Parts: sequence; structure tokens; C-alpha cells
Amino acid sequence: MNSTKDLIGLIEILIANFDPTPLLVSEEFPLRWEAPIFFEDYDFSENFLDLDQGYERSSGKFLQSVGTGIELVKNDDGSYEYWDGIFMIETHAWCSKLNSAEDFPSFSLINKKFENVNELVLFLKELYG
Repeated sequence: MNSTKDLIGLIEILIANFDPTPLLVSEEFPLRWEAPIFFEDYDFSENFLDLDQGYERSSGKFLQSVGTGIELVKNDDGSYEYWDGIFMIETHAWCSKLNSAEDFPSFSLINKKFENVNELVLFLKELYG
């Protein structure tokens, strides 16, 4: 990877088949992709995140309060920190998971640190490739 643009291109290719596909919302570090979560992917009978069903349903097919995100931070020493998971939209606070019931997706939080871009690229290709 020779540039930020190359790294963005790689991640865009690796996440292109996600449904819904995350969209790049920050082209400068920290890089960030965000996507909504389908209403039907949240278990309101358990309500793990204590969401208001009426409010969440008001946007149609997507949850109002929770989305998925991928964030990549580049540190001054050339190391990277990678985040992938769900977040509260208003606060951008990461959540550990979306659901605990087996019939629903959990979107468990991934947070990893890498000493250099080569380690990061290998991880991304293994995770998504």
C-alpha cells in the first residue's frame, strides 16, 4: 500500500458485497465507513440495547439509533488501529454486540492494533477476503 487512496480502494473492494454496503464518510484519517442496520436484524423481544421500537421503526427498514461502522486510525508512529462493529449513531460510541439471540446477527466488535500497513493489509484480506 503506497497511499491512503490505495488503502481505501482495498477496503472498498473487500466490503463491496456487504448488505447494506458501508459508504465512505471520511477520506482522511481516521478513515470511516458507515452503513445502516435493517430493522429486522434486531431482536426487539430481547431488546439487548434497550431501543424504543416505535422510534426505531419510524425510519422504515433501518434502525434509527444503531449503525455499522468501520474505522481506521493511523498513528504518528505509523501504526494503525482498526475498528469494525456497531455503534450508537448519536454518540458514535461502539457497542460490544447487537443481539445475543442465536437467530439474529450479533455484529461483534473487532478492535485490533497493527504496527504497520503490511500487518493491517494481511489482516483485512484474511478477515474479509
